Amino acid sequence: MSDALEKLAVTISPSQAVKIASSLDIDGSLPKALAKLPDDSPARAHLAACHADLGPETLTSLLRAVAAAAAVSSTSIRAVWSGPTFDGDGDHTTSALSHIIDEATEDVFASTYSATAGSAFVEALWRAVARGVKTTLLVDSKVNAGATLAMLKSKLDGATFWTFVPADGGYGLQHSKVVIVDSRLVFVTSANLSDAAAERNLEAGVVVRDADFASKMRRRFSELRAAGRVIEV
Repeated sequence: MSDALEKLAVTISPSQAVKIASSLDIDGSLPKALAKLPDDSPARAHLAACHADLGPETLTSLLRAVAAAAAVSSTSIRAVWSGPTFDGDGDHTTSALSHIIDEATEDVFASTYSATAGSAFVEALWRAVARGVKTTLLVDSKVNAGATLAMLKSKLDGATFWTFVPADGGYGLQHSKVVIVDSRLVFVTSANLSDAAAERNLEAGVVVRDADFASKMRRRFSELRAAGRVIEV
């Protein structure tokens, strides 16, 4: 059975898996499910074998899992800019950051050097906090003699705040600018969570939708926390 299921998974697309699962949800009919595939598709025989051995209900659940796994494992990379706009540009930094934070359902991690109270970025983070998403900010606690940290804490009540501790008590900044959403996508950028970064500066960044990469990035910051290089403030 596992052989037929594996062959089915590699011979159908995620969209076909969803269509077949939706068809089976209605009445469990194999002929109707087969109609979702081309007549010459090699997946037809594998679908029939799985339907006979698993039954429509179990097969439906597995097909939805196949489609979900494909969506999670897919990779997309795009550049994001602040500054002059040209034909063919993708998202502006402001809209990109706001959009990906608004996608979060479980966890948002954001790091920045500076921030502006009314920026679209801070507003998006507040929306995440307000809908119950676990939100963590890594900031430089020394910026503006601590005023930036105090402002963010007042604006984002309910979020967790970390700061960077340089080795051996020496000089060092928390200068990374990263947003990680649900350990499935990452935005790495030169832009701070500030109005200047959004509207006046030339900034460059990249949005990477890749669950493995995002998970590794999230673990990196957790490891810094565990090693004492990052502490809660």
